[in-house]
Amino acid sequence: MTYQELNQLSIEQLRMLNTKVIEVIKMKQSEAAMDIKEELYVGANVSVNHPKLMGKQLRVEKINRTKAKLKLLNGSGFWNVPLSMIELNK
Repeated sequence: MTYQELNQLSIEQLRMLNTKVIEVIKMKQSEAAMDIKEELYVGANVSVNHPKLMGKQLRVEKINRTKAKLKLLNGSGFWNVPLSMIELNK
């Protein structure tokens, strides 16, 4: 859909479109998190897609429903990170 087509929609139509887009985004994020959760295990070495932890190696300490508790390997500290941000190192 182009900007010109969006500009022709009414405010109510745009709100409905926004609601549908948000539902699809949430569903896809949930699916991605469940895929990652199936691959994760306690003790796995992972990295995180976030500027604060970019390039740092972490280890999975605990897997919760929506987040995982990760321990920094070359340092100290724990992080609770959403499953959708975790990348398994192979």
